[in-house]
Amino acid sequence: MKRIILLLTLLTVVLALVVGCEKKPPEGQVFGEAKALQEQGKFAEAVAAYEKFVQMYPKSKSAPQAQFMVGFIYANELKDVAKAEAAYKTFLNKFESMADSGMVASAQWELKYLGKDINEIEELSTIMHQDSLTETSGADSAAIQVQVH
Repeated sequence: MKRIILLLTLLTVVLALVVGCEKKPPEGQVFGEAKALQEQGKFAEAVAAYEKFVQMYPKSKSAPQAQFMVGFIYANELKDVAKAEAAYKTFLNKFESMADSGMVASAQWELKYLGKDINEIEELSTIMHQDSLTETSGADSAAIQVQVH
């Protein structure tokens, strides 16, 4: 009787270990699938894949980028301001310390202007105005060079 109990206990432990040690797909594969879905324009599926990546590999060096992309896709492709805001805040709360400083600045900028029309953002209108002046002066100097020759 003791042998049967011991055997059943051992079998239960082995079964628990086998089930508990389910093999995860490689990080690069999961992240690559998310990126491919995004590039194919399958934005809702891409968000789900990036979220899956963050859940499976929260300590990965790619986890901050995956979480950032969730916010970016919600904001710029799916136009869901509430979900974009939540995703960017999650990015800043969980990954700011390990993320690229440019990505952190981008998330902060996105949160600041989330939901605003591009024409409402004074920073952008100033940049666009400066660009148009540069293009105009470049065209004038090209015309002057043509006339001189």
